[in-house]
Amino acid sequence: MNEIEIAKFMRKITRLMYVSFGLWIFIVVIQFVIGLATLAVGYGFATLCLMIYNLIGCIRYMKVINSFRHFSTKPEAAAAVSYFENSIGWCWVFMFVNLVLGGIIGFVGNLYDLILAYYVKSKKAELLMPSGVPGEIEVPNPRDYE
Repeated sequence: MNEIEIAKFMRKITRLMYVSFGLWIFIVVIQFVIGLATLAVGYGFATLCLMIYNLIGCIRYMKVINSFRHFSTKPEAAAAVSYFENSIGWCWVFMFVNLVLGGIIGFVGNLYDLILAYYVKSKKAELLMPSGVPGEIEVPNPRDYE
């Protein structure tokens, strides 16, 4: 991919990341409502703590989205791929934690993030392949010499 194609792909990824962000904000709102409703029982305090944790995660995620939106070079694309590859393990962990603890909406949020991470990982070779732009190393095709 060249820089224009990388920029186009990163805009697509950031749109998908905004969907994830919206889903997690929805989860935070639900946790707030459930936390307030069950505060007297004691379960509400734990839910409000998880809400704060998820809200901090949303704020950090928004910073990542804003930086990814402007990515257009191979090193920046490599950083984005690395970000998603590193998040796969944590997505699996929190997906099963949500499933065990009954957080069905959190499970769905993690599942969406996992699908997004695997999608970016599947495009890794295409993103990082040399494009023939001057200054980049291009691997010769053996059939060119036949």
